[in-house]
Amino acid sequence: MAIYIPIPDGFPPPPPIVTDTTPLILDEATRALYTRAISDPSSLTDHERRLITRRPPKEEEDTLCRGACGLSMDTLIAKAINSTVHDPSDTNEIINNYDSVNLPELPLSKIEAGILTVGVAGAVQKRTLESINEWARLSPEDRDLKQRAMQAATTDDVRAARKVAAGVQKRWSDVRHAAREALNDDDTRNIRAAMKVPWQDHVLKGGGDRFGLVVFYSEDEEREERAGEGKGESRLALYKSQIGTAIYHALHYPISLVRDETRARFALHWVAVLTNTSGYENRGSDDVVDLSALRSQFRTMLSSEEIPDGFRRDAFLYVDEETFRSRETARPYVWLAEPEPESQHESETQQASGTESEPRPEHETENETGTGTGNPPPSKVLPPLKVDIKHIAPALFARLVQRDFQGEARRKPYRYTSELSQLHHAATVAYRKWGRREGDGIWPPPYRMQ
Repeated sequence: MAIYIPIPDGFPPPPPIVTDTTPLILDEATRALYTRAISDPSSLTDHERRLITRRPPKEEEDTLCRGACGLSMDTLIAKAINSTVHDPSDTNEIINNYDSVNLPELPLSKIEAGILTVGVAGAVQKRTLESINEWARLSPEDRDLKQRAMQAATTDDVRAARKVAAGVQKRWSDVRHAAREALNDDDTRNIRAAMKVPWQDHVLKGGGDRFGLVVFYSEDEEREERAGEGKGESRLALYKSQIGTAIYHALHYPISLVRDETRARFALHWVAVLTNTSGYENRGSDDVVDLSALRSQFRTMLSSEEIPDGFRRDAFLYVDEETFRSRETARPYVWLAEPEPESQHESETQQASGTESEPRPEHETENETGTGTGNPPPSKVLPPLKVDIKHIAPALFARLVQRDFQGEARRKPYRYTSELSQLHHAATVAYRKWGRREGDGIWPPPYRMQ
């Protein structure tokens, strides 16, 4: 069935997709080279091996390889070979060895494994389709001859390095598959939309070894966690693990879009709140947290520089009895809130200390942007927002980083900007407008409604 896609006026038609299907016949010189490679591989020169295996000249290959991963091809091959302690002749043993290895502990990065597996022509120059097209144009006999020649021309060190690379790629593939299983279609669309925001460039150039969000929880949960040592994990530990797994899947679904440094540096900064300060009361009550106290404490942490560099200073997360109960639902969530206005916090502090406020210099009251950490909201504080734990990062964090941008960058690719009022709007009013039904009140709604 043909699908007609109209082209707007003023736009040129797209160029036609042309695939060369002309049969490709090996010339006599190439056929003789392939035959000699199969019968006597040791007679091949380095130049001939590169011709057969489609590797660029050494200088060009090393330049491309260094540009992609910082290593020459020979150094990369040696790195892969020296990383394994298993018998390189047992492919399955090497591949399975990485099944339980954390990604940062793998012997090769994803790009390094890709270079070894498909070569720089495929991994860096993106010429894999060109090779596949040439392969498809050969006759079955010539295709078999070429395949046998390439296997014979591949040196033992390259073959051993590729086995290690295959194990690394399998581990990445397993992680991607687990992320796909954990996320539905709306989740993946929201994640892909968030990756259109240039938030990584913004935060990676900022200060601090880490970046992320502060999360408040009751010290009662921490006491329970300590008291329950040896008796199984507390519900706080279990929810922390559940949240960590959700973030892990979300940051590993778009594997090629999220940088390794981003995954390594994003974190949640968990802060226990004193019971007599936070207003946490008897467990089981629906009103278990004094949100105004949390907002005030966050503001105090800001003024006393207790918020680590790189962490958002305009918003925080918290968990309470309601969020703990959401763990078993389809969309577990945490609360997103903002600190109280600075003027209100100063007023309350001065009333408690019996001092009066002094006017601030004009240059200190102006908003600052580009810090990667945001600024506390200037006036009205809105109620907290439920946030799906699968979208703490990258979706929520990307939207918060957009507050640091100027112009259209504060909104695109969304309809609305990322102020808390607009996030509330997207989860409620926009849901009814675009989805024509009531949502669950949890952010984010499907991407089409944002």
